[in-house]
Amino acid sequence: MNNDAHGYAFKTGRVDLLNRWFERIGGGAYHYRWAVLLLCAVLLCCGAWAASLVRFDNSFKSYFDQNDPAYKAFLEFREVFGSDEISYILYQAPDAAHGIWNMEVMQKIRDLTRRLKQEVPFVKEVTSLANAEFVEGVEGDLLVHDVLEDFPETQAALLAIRQKILNKPIYINGLVSRDGTYGAILVEMEKASVDALEEIRFDPGKGDALENLYPQVTYDRIETILAMPEYEGIRFYHTGDVPLNAAYNRISQQESTRLAIISFAVIGGVLLFFFRSVRGVAGPLVVVLCAMLASVGFMAVFSWDMDLMFIMLPALLVAVGVADAVHVLSEFNIYYQKYGDRKAAVKKALFLVGVPCLFTSLTTMAGFASMSISPIKAIKHFAIYSAVGVGAAFLLSVTMLVVFLSFGRRRKEPGRQDRQNRVSHLAAAFLGGLARCNVRYKTTILAGFAVIFVLSLAGMTRLQVDSNFISEFSKRAPIRQVTEHVDSVMGGSTSFSYVFDSGTPDGVTDPAFLKRIEALQRAAEKKPVVMKAYSVVDMIKDINREFHNGDPSYYRIPDTQEEAAQLLLVYEMSGGEELDDYLSGDFQKARLELRCQAVATSQYKSMVDELGTFLVSSGAEKEDLPVLAGMGTLWLTLLDYITKSQIIGFLVAFSVIAGMMCVVLGSVRVGLLSMVPNLTPVVITLGLMGWAGIPLDYVKLLIASIAIGIAVDDTVHMVIRYRHEFARHRNYQEALLAAMLGVGRALLVTSVVLVAGFLVFTGSIMQTLSDFGILVACTIAVALLADFLLLPSLVLTLKPFGEENTV
Repeated sequence: MNNDAHGYAFKTGRVDLLNRWFERIGGGAYHYRWAVLLLCAVLLCCGAWAASLVRFDNSFKSYFDQNDPAYKAFLEFREVFGSDEISYILYQAPDAAHGIWNMEVMQKIRDLTRRLKQEVPFVKEVTSLANAEFVEGVEGDLLVHDVLEDFPETQAALLAIRQKILNKPIYINGLVSRDGTYGAILVEMEKASVDALEEIRFDPGKGDALENLYPQVTYDRIETILAMPEYEGIRFYHTGDVPLNAAYNRISQQESTRLAIISFAVIGGVLLFFFRSVRGVAGPLVVVLCAMLASVGFMAVFSWDMDLMFIMLPALLVAVGVADAVHVLSEFNIYYQKYGDRKAAVKKALFLVGVPCLFTSLTTMAGFASMSISPIKAIKHFAIYSAVGVGAAFLLSVTMLVVFLSFGRRRKEPGRQDRQNRVSHLAAAFLGGLARCNVRYKTTILAGFAVIFVLSLAGMTRLQVDSNFISEFSKRAPIRQVTEHVDSVMGGSTSFSYVFDSGTPDGVTDPAFLKRIEALQRAAEKKPVVMKAYSVVDMIKDINREFHNGDPSYYRIPDTQEEAAQLLLVYEMSGGEELDDYLSGDFQKARLELRCQAVATSQYKSMVDELGTFLVSSGAEKEDLPVLAGMGTLWLTLLDYITKSQIIGFLVAFSVIAGMMCVVLGSVRVGLLSMVPNLTPVVITLGLMGWAGIPLDYVKLLIASIAIGIAVDDTVHMVIRYRHEFARHRNYQEALLAAMLGVGRALLVTSVVLVAGFLVFTGSIMQTLSDFGILVACTIAVALLADFLLLPSLVLTLKPFGEENTV
């Protein structure tokens, strides 16, 4: 007997002990079924209660740990300059004479501006063409006032003001489009989505329901006001941080429920087709529902929030968690028809599939949990609570599902047996054909997979890591349509800020310091993604011009620091209130804000890299370089985290699962051989993404780790059964046919269930989830082909289980 054979004998003894242990679990659960049912009910009630405490949060707080350096820098920026979250309301009046400059339209905008300030919670300031701060020189004095403080009495007077406003660069592409056909209302927030719960709760008496928290309550009130009949005739386009975050929160809440219901319906239909019984449908689905409650309860215990990643959990657990139940049901049905005794069938079923289900659950948990090393908090949490859900589904499959199977008549039902047999005969014919195909064409199969594998590796070299915040929504999502329209006109839905530090209080008035800001601002304004740039430089230049009676030659930075300081002093003494948006209180730091279009993060990175090169080439000392801050910086950090998470997460998942396979199968050789059909579908999917130009974002980075964790399940069942049959027959071809007929049907059912479950994601309004569902479904389908074709061909060729009998 060779070393592998000795290893198999040793492992077989240990596996047999586990088989007997699961057999006793089945018998115990059957005998104490009411106690098991009561215990499960109590635990699930506790889980349901804990689940009610979990809230939704899709702000950047859900992606970054509190101690993350990038996140801490963002919070420090907020300490100095406040929240940079806004609602940006673009509007037009296409049917009115003079458009947005129509007297009646402008009166409505003035009323709307006041109402938004007075009635919308968590608002710091509201700015529009009706109340924008206007600086002008009048008879040697500097006058700072609201542009329409004295509302014009005639249309001609309003049109004259229109020309004044269009001559002010500071307003162009911010509050008014360059051609004057669109206007905008800028609603600045005093809070941010990352603030503590008690700070963003609107009505303390209404608890922490989504509708009572910022940004939801803010967004809902703005939308209610914009829909009022008194503003009829004005077409509004509402976007910005507030509506985008609110849309994420609401979609997360609605989609998780909707996708779960669709998943239950679709997978219930698949189970009904294969098992033709209410018990065969209800049992697995109840198991998954309870596992889901266990996951959410686990989240509540650790005070974790639901985020965009949570949308995937219900459909994911329905698809993955039902697999163990399917194997138990399949074996139960076979032996219930054979014995006609439920308890005996339950014990035999768990004897045969308990150990494989345990190992497959552990490998799936390992695949999911491998992503817990990700620096992205939402993914880290998802990795853990989804692994908990998979573990709960396994435990419930060998306990609570047994309770389901224990009820009913003692003897089999002949009519149902005939219907099931028809399905079984079709499956057996298909699986037998596959076995014969492997025997006859094993070399061709191996060559074909080798060619596909090499082409896929070439495609992986073309794979790009990227994300696009707005493209995460489906094209049919209203928020995406509105945001893309606004970005095509003016404004910019994403913010980047550069913070310049002069090193001394009042240092921002130094002309050399101001010129460094101006140089970067001019360079940034040339970038295609930048819609508008704001800084104190524009204000000082405008004040300087107006202080000199509107002379265009004075639209520049003053020559001396004393002159610049005097202009700012006069501005503040005249009632100016906008400096806080651009300067720190001691006038030591200044902020340059870039409002950018919603584009791929790689384009932001290119912009930042190019501006960084510009700064270095300008000759500035290292200590004089500005610090990149604001919300956009977190997107760039997220891009870097995606790359690290994908590479490290997959390596960890592959290494852990490969090690587990070697232990489970009792042989390093067989364990590594079994990883080939698990690695192949992942490589093929990533290769297809590379060839198709599909970028890897923070959702798709889960594909490799999740897919290998799921794909290995079928491999475990197939290899264990194949090896078991080889021990009986001592012939690889006969063992393959027996293994295919013995476990192939269950693998086919679970794969169909998984594919159907992940295809449910295609119905999501989140485009990134739809793409994820399609890609994982394709990976699972390829994994099934690899287990039915590639794995048998490898075994037939390499003969890893030992020598065949020659007799």
